[in-house]
Amino acid sequence: MHEAGDYNSRMKLPNGERALVEDEKLLGYVLNQAHPVGRHHALLFWKLLGIGVANVHLLKQSLESAAKDCDVFRVRQAPYGDKYEMRFEMEGPGGRRMVRAVWIRESGQDKPRLVTCFVE
Repeated sequence: MHEAGDYNSRMKLPNGERALVEDEKLLGYVLNQAHPVGRHHALLFWKLLGIGVANVHLLKQSLESAAKDCDVFRVRQAPYGDKYEMRFEMEGPGGRRMVRAVWIRESGQDKPRLVTCFVE
């Protein structure tokens, strides 16, 4: 368990090498331009990085790499587990931008799971 709030020391996502990046999260929400909430994320991924449904594998690979390699900058306790936030630079066919990813490691689970991600 971690203290909630900004995390000032260097910390990797716990078990980041086993992080789950589900296709349904990416295709049904993050890159879905018809989703009532996710469409805003989808439009930014498309306009700023050139990432869409057709090349979802680029986003998935970047998220999996970030989960293993990037530092967490914020840890928050949530009702179902600990949430971790990280930022990483991503290059797509349309450009290079910072992406923020939020992960949760649910109570009793060892694999973190992607909650959301968006272009900053």
